[in-house]
Amino acid sequence: MSEQDLFAIARSVTANEVAWFGQIVTINFAMIVGIYYFLNRAQIALRLFAYGVYLVGMFLYLGELLIESGVKLAVLESLKAIPHPSRIVQVYLDVYGSWLGILTAVLFNGAFWLMAIGVFYLLFFWKEKRPG
Repeated sequence: MSEQDLFAIARSVTANEVAWFGQIVTINFAMIVGIYYFLNRAQIALRLFAYGVYLVGMFLYLGELLIESGVKLAVLESLKAIPHPSRIVQVYLDVYGSWLGILTAVLFNGAFWLMAIGVFYLLFFWKEKRPG
């Protein structure tokens, strides 16, 4: 594969990751709305079922994100192996290997688990404060 092909794959993987993370955020907002309006008053069986279905969706996206991450790592290794990469590829590799690239990866991973734990807390431990 050419350098251009590898660079295009790396950028498309990033686009997929960002789009799927947007879907994860959407799933979480939908779950929060469901908890606030319906599930807060539901019995434990329905809460467990809802959380199970939620986790299936979340883990499907996590699996896809992990697959894409593996592809991206292989592409980045291939780009690093190119003897004389173009300036744009070199900048891309430098940014991905810098503190910004590492922080982005940590935030992607941490945000996923933070949202899953947050929904668990809201679903099973949060109680709505009613006035009066």
